[in-house]
Amino acid sequence: MKQVEHDEMVRIVKSDEVKKIVENKLKYLDSEALTKEGTIKSYEIDIDSIKHNPMGGIDFKVYVNSDKKLRVMYGLEKDSNTGKIEYSGGGYSAQLAELLKKVKK
Repeated sequence: MKQVEHDEMVRIVKSDEVKKIVENKLKYLDSEALTKEGTIKSYEIDIDSIKHNPMGGIDFKVYVNSDKKLRVMYGLEKDSNTGKIEYSGGGYSAQLAELLKKVKK
């Protein structure tokens, strides 16, 4: 992949539009995410994980609470009608699932 294409994907992933997508997913996993009361206190985008998805779009990982075992994977694509970036799928690590399960009990 050309550096210019990668730089553009990094710019998109760091955008406010994608920040909202990331934070909405974290709040879906933990309704109190990013607050004092939440299990998910913070997140950081793994810039090195940003890559082009073979089906189109961008894939990347986010680390939760500065722990690389607690990760959420994101897939993004651009809506061809509106031009908006949208969440297209992803998942999260078993370690994060365990942590969230413990808290919900």
